[in-house]
Amino acid sequence: MSKTGDHERTAPKIAVRAIVSRWARSLAEVPRWIWIAVAALIALVLVVVAIGGFAQAQTAPAELGSDDEARASVYAVTVLDAEFTDEVESEYLEAEPGEKLLVMTMRMENLSDAPIGVGTTADRTKAGLVNTDDPLIELTGATATDSVSVWRADGSSGQVILQPGVPSEVMLAWTVPDDAFPDGGVSLDIHEVEIRRGAVILSSSVVTWRAAETFARISVTPTEAP
Repeated sequence: MSKTGDHERTAPKIAVRAIVSRWARSLAEVPRWIWIAVAALIALVLVVVAIGGFAQAQTAPAELGSDDEARASVYAVTVLDAEFTDEVESEYLEAEPGEKLLVMTMRMENLSDAPIGVGTTADRTKAGLVNTDDPLIELTGATATDSVSVWRADGSSGQVILQPGVPSEVMLAWTVPDDAFPDGGVSLDIHEVEIRRGAVILSSSVVTWRAAETFARISVTPTEAP
């Protein structure tokens, strides 16, 4: 084998070693205090990550009461009245033994640009205010034993659909255990909305509202039905 061939094969190796050597000398010339600062910064970042410092900040929900409006980006609710009862004759609702009904009168307003249903889907918008796995209006402190019943306060029949910009008084009834809320106070968590558009099977025009962070908590003390 010729000496020229051996030289051609060893030349790249020499060049790589030269580059590595220059990098090593450059790193060795970096002042020690810079290495200490970098190490301290890395340690600080690891600590912040460990304690969740880069997680999105969650603000405490506003504490509201009866007649206070909880206003989200696309809907608003105000609890006007609340009552514990055993039955609602007009809606053929009756609590089973060991249960009671929590009935609330709410003023609700649709702030979006399309009709929404309170307990159902309206057109192609799934608002999910109640009766979903993650409702926007969520009873706290107790678990309902059945779906939430929804009807209009004026007694009109049919599904409760909220038109944009038209406030409506709506009745909601939760069935809860008889020993729920022993102190008499009831709270509702009101969630902000994350809007998702499109559905793979149905249509790209389907709009779904999903519960985001809790921005308000409404606390009331229901009366007892006579």
